[in-house]
Amino acid sequence: MTAGEGAPAFPARACAECGERYGHEPSVCRECGGESFETEPVPGSARLYASTTVRVPGSDHQGQEPFVVGLVDVDDAVRVTARVEPVDGGDPGERPAPDAPLEYVEERDGTFYFRPA
Repeated sequence: MTAGEGAPAFPARACAECGERYGHEPSVCRECGGESFETEPVPGSARLYASTTVRVPGSDHQGQEPFVVGLVDVDDAVRVTARVEPVDGGDPGERPAPDAPLEYVEERDGTFYFRPA
């Protein structure tokens, strides 16, 4: 799956020293020890690695249940933990199959959101 026209690119963080890419910005690059990072848009494919349905959330997410949290592989470059939104009108607790193609939606309050492509 390739990001569709007009679909936002995933905002990976790349080490300014060696180019190693991450989902969320780390404090220090695990490859070279660099401490400076830049946003690197990744418009490629995304696939669901694994997921679970959260039915009893922590206090920060009360009232949002059920929802799906997954490990998402973005362009074979980074793996991130993200919320997986249902397709329009879909059951919010229904998990897509492993390896399902996804598209990046947005980042809200430090959480990445994807949906089935």
